[in-house]
Amino acid sequence: MEKLKVGIIGAGGISQVAHIPNFQKIEETEVACICDINKEKLDAIADKFKIPGKFTRWEDVIKEQLDIVVIASPNVFHKEQAVQSMENGKHVLCEKPLALTGKEADEIIKTAKKTGKKFMGAFPQRFTSHAYVIKKMVEKGEFGNIYYAKASYLRRRGIPGLGGWFTTKKLSGGGPLLDVGVHILDLVVYLMGCPEPETVMGTTFNKFKDSATDGGWPPSESRIGDRMGKTFDVEDLASGFVQFKNGGSLFIEASWAGNSETGLKISLFGTKSGAQYSSSDTPPLKIFSEMDGVLTDISPVLANVDSYLEEAKHFVECIRKDKEPITSPKEIITVAKIIEALYKSAETKKPVHLAS
Repeated sequence: MEKLKVGIIGAGGISQVAHIPNFQKIEETEVACICDINKEKLDAIADKFKIPGKFTRWEDVIKEQLDIVVIASPNVFHKEQAVQSMENGKHVLCEKPLALTGKEADEIIKTAKKTGKKFMGAFPQRFTSHAYVIKKMVEKGEFGNIYYAKASYLRRRGIPGLGGWFTTKKLSGGGPLLDVGVHILDLVVYLMGCPEPETVMGTTFNKFKDSATDGGWPPSESRIGDRMGKTFDVEDLASGFVQFKNGGSLFIEASWAGNSETGLKISLFGTKSGAQYSSSDTPPLKIFSEMDGVLTDISPVLANVDSYLEEAKHFVECIRKDKEPITSPKEIITVAKIIEALYKSAETKKPVHLAS
């Protein structure tokens, strides 16, 4: 079987830690080329991972004889690069956020449908063992009606690449909501069955712009040739409330910096059972239910999985077997619409009512 050829746009931390090594582990794929505007980093990473093709322009990558393009560039370029990659005959695995607005997400989905190419969001949280356990229970109806959820991803001093594209709004589009917040928002929307959002209220803060310290991501060894400035014009904390048309609701918060607890936590409240996953708890996953009228807590034993590797393997399987990726069009558009509305509400200090 001929290998699927992969081209990667962006040689930053996530490509070095996850995308390049994982696609190189999969026997069915071959990383054929990589692109980055930072020539020093490009040369070093291509040499380290023995990648034959090197480009400083992403437009050159999508013209190559490739099967897959992985987009790991600054956020503002995701939509354009995804659309043009698919129009040039490539399947696309795109880093989060997949789009900055609902309109951008809609254009991506329409392009995928028009071209017949697979488009998938890189959301490794969906491939974790706790997500697998919860989703199976949801699908079997064991939670009943999920009417409320909480999602939190908090860091005390975890500002990524301070002074680089992460903290520069014209390149990132926003701060922790688009970085770590989108992971938990996508996960909860997926677990809840993607209810339609109706009203969104959001707020943002930037309290650490004058005393911010770099949070250590991307890893220092991955920042070859990076030139950091002093720009920090995005939020360091975002929170919001979403009311869904089915009567359910969601509270979400995401921060890079704050005097708070830390870690990733999600909670689901259902009429039959509930669940809580916390990255800082032991055991990390708890199911709250009842048996014969007796309140019961269950702590599933979770398997150790490499969620980034499982993500890459799933995308390859979707291409080989013509399966639909785990990130559905409705979920992609819903997550983009909620994030756009959260920022708009924070700016206007008014709730945003979403049309159908």
